[in-house]
Amino acid sequence: MKWVVHYAELGLKGRNRPRFEKTLCENLVRALAPLGRATVRRLYGRILVDAPDGAQPEDVAERLGRVFGVAYFSVATTLAPTREAITAEVDAFVSTRSFASFGVRVRRVDKALPFRSNELAGELGARIHAKTGARVDLTHPELWVDLHLLHGGEAILLHERRRGPGGLPVRSSGRALALVSGGIDSPAAAWLLAKRGCELSFVHFHSAPYTSTASQRKVRDALTRLAAWTGPATLWMVPFAELQQTLVREAPSEPRIVLYRRFMIRIAEALAERVGALALVTGDSVGQVSSQTLANLDTINRAATLPVLRPLVGSDKGEIIQLAKRIGTYEISIEPDEDCCSFLMPRQPATWTRPGPIEAIEQKLPVKMLVEATLSRVEQERIEPIS
Repeated sequence: MKWVVHYAELGLKGRNRPRFEKTLCENLVRALAPLGRATVRRLYGRILVDAPDGAQPEDVAERLGRVFGVAYFSVATTLAPTREAITAEVDAFVSTRSFASFGVRVRRVDKALPFRSNELAGELGARIHAKTGARVDLTHPELWVDLHLLHGGEAILLHERRRGPGGLPVRSSGRALALVSGGIDSPAAAWLLAKRGCELSFVHFHSAPYTSTASQRKVRDALTRLAAWTGPATLWMVPFAELQQTLVREAPSEPRIVLYRRFMIRIAEALAERVGALALVTGDSVGQVSSQTLANLDTINRAATLPVLRPLVGSDKGEIIQLAKRIGTYEISIEPDEDCCSFLMPRQPATWTRPGPIEAIEQKLPVKMLVEATLSRVEQERIEPIS
């Protein structure tokens, strides 16, 4: 079965467009690989996909609908761009469907054809109305007849358009490292960066054995769901409890969460260097918790040398929950757990820190030694998409 895939944003990439198209083609083949071997062919402004033999249409649609860069897609029939071939195929197409209203859309890419788009659309519309009695509705018809007339003596009839996720193909915008907890926000933030074409690696900080391993299990499960959109990924599990215990002994209690976060940034940057990541990604949303006030975010940022991207920064919790439900991580994220920041939590976390006093505290700490000791205990895992 053939499918046609359309993109939107990729068409604006000018001389870089072939590179983005190539990456999208590779991602389409990779997404369909569990169903068998698919082949793709670039056409004018679209991609023709030959689905694996024997693959069920809904299985193909589910996987195409999770490929970033896809604006919409449809089952397609290829035919010759002649009146006779087009009329016969459209007759067969409408004869198998029941509808009270319809619309016809013709896009003529090949301007050398001996008929215009509007002319052919009018002819087909009159023919369909005469055969079925259905009324024409170009706003919200029950059936669209979509016909694209391409270069090279080829036409495509689209059967039913379905929306894709849009965005840019994963691996077209460089690599980023996402800090993920067991909560709702960080997988959603990672999804948004993947939608912008970033290839992701992940890092999770935990306080086992002083807390349960629930957050680690949740992160694995959530990233397995996320990998259905982003592809396989590396996950680093970072044991953070010993560093936290040092901060409890050596630093004041109120800014403890901010200190935790600054050390997380330093450790994450060291891991980012291992994979060539050019940015860090967090699930921060302004004002959601004490560490996410503007003052604290500023103080935390000062520990970073890489850009720290926060795609949820202006989102409220309801919006984040809806996104988590869409990508399939919400039900996992709401399961109970103990994250590392709940371990040795201060009674009254500071909500308004400034860089100077925090840096003064850190000058009395063996920062480099603490980071290196924690990195020496990091465990690396491979996350594969859920089948």
